[in-house]
Amino acid sequence: MPPQVAEALEPRTFTRQEISGLNSQLTDDDRQAAMKFTIIDNKVYDVTDFVHEHPGGEQVLLTHVGKDASDVFHAMHPASAYEVLANNYVGDLAKDVSVPKATNSVFAAEMREYRDKLQEQGYFNADKGFYLYKLVSTVGLSVVSLAVLRYFGQSTIGVLVSAVIMGMFWQQCGWLSHDFGHHQVFEDRSYNDMVVVFLGNLCQGFSLSWWKNKHNTHHASTNVHGQDPDINTAPILLWDEYTSSDYYSTLSAEDSGLAKFIAQNIIPNQTRYFFFILAFARLSWAHSSMLYSFKKGALNKSATLNFFERAAIVLHWTVFAAVTYFWIDTPLNRVLFFLVSQSTTGYALALVFALNHSGMPVISEEKAEEMEFFEIQVITGRDVKNGLLGDWFCGGLNYQIEHHLFPNMPRHNLKKVQPKVIEICRKHNVPYHLTSFWRGTLEVLQTLDIVQKVSAKLSKKAF
Repeated sequence: MPPQVAEALEPRTFTRQEISGLNSQLTDDDRQAAMKFTIIDNKVYDVTDFVHEHPGGEQVLLTHVGKDASDVFHAMHPASAYEVLANNYVGDLAKDVSVPKATNSVFAAEMREYRDKLQEQGYFNADKGFYLYKLVSTVGLSVVSLAVLRYFGQSTIGVLVSAVIMGMFWQQCGWLSHDFGHHQVFEDRSYNDMVVVFLGNLCQGFSLSWWKNKHNTHHASTNVHGQDPDINTAPILLWDEYTSSDYYSTLSAEDSGLAKFIAQNIIPNQTRYFFFILAFARLSWAHSSMLYSFKKGALNKSATLNFFERAAIVLHWTVFAAVTYFWIDTPLNRVLFFLVSQSTTGYALALVFALNHSGMPVISEEKAEEMEFFEIQVITGRDVKNGLLGDWFCGGLNYQIEHHLFPNMPRHNLKKVQPKVIEICRKHNVPYHLTSFWRGTLEVLQTLDIVQKVSAKLSKKAF
């Protein structure tokens, strides 16, 4: 063992400058070999080996190497995670009064106090009756869809009605999978994962491990350029000037074919095809999900989970193909059922996803390091005012800010804490964005328009 590694394993005191130096090693060619340290509650942990075993995904941990991950850790981990954390302890963080405080540190302190108060008052405890109702009513949508298809599969209208209902079933499965995936329902996390395999892998055709790897990273680095996978949709859609600049900087006059065509004709007109693209969102996610499951396997390296995930996905598509073939009498209606069901889910999911963060501030990695976790979650999120139908359609994600502040809080409690969150934000002058569904959608389109104009100018320079 190299002497510097042996020394690092002995508990000692680290300065922030040392941690920053270790973090800078990750930009070198020896990224994989570089030692990886993170800070939680003023203690330093060596996660060099653990990063590949992290049950929440490797990438989410890498986004906080060399940084203070205290708030992210507390927001997304159970008490049992402290035992695992203790195994990686290597020392304490030295007190350095010369280090400037992060922006809105007072706001973060009050938000931490509010979170602790909510935990004491039971706001993180799920109403099992609510989730039983959601499970039964959601599965009921598939029963209705299949019944319509079984008895009216010879009618184009019947096929279309069944397809739309099936699409909404998949959307609602997505919201419930999200709730269980965040471990909002059961204290035993394995029970939550079992439900996600049923709702996600089997009912919806999406891999639990694929979703967690992607979504956990999104929560840890929301709208942070270069880290949040949800805003990394190039070259299909560009959401900010950072991404546009990065994308066009890789192009040159020598580029030809598809890359040149996209850069010159597609991205500079992205607002025109935005809604067309949404129709294919579910198919794109299902494809990525299947590739992840069969190439990388289960996120927690469990062979058992890996088997059930893959088996459930295969069964999902097998049943879908069988029902489509045997219960629908003509090739045209079979194609209609496939396209309408898939596109219904694509629109129903993607419209809500776009409202969550698209068009909200995108933060550079450098700026993010100067900001508190809670501040980032508030300023990058958009809450949407809805009635009961809107709440059902959005699956509780219309309380996006509250969800990002308290990811493990059951959705039925998010509305209850919203007023206090708004009050704390106003007290500390932290921008809190609340708008309507249609106004939020317009803001998304306006952002796409701004970026497409920037892209048009960059395209002229590149070619």
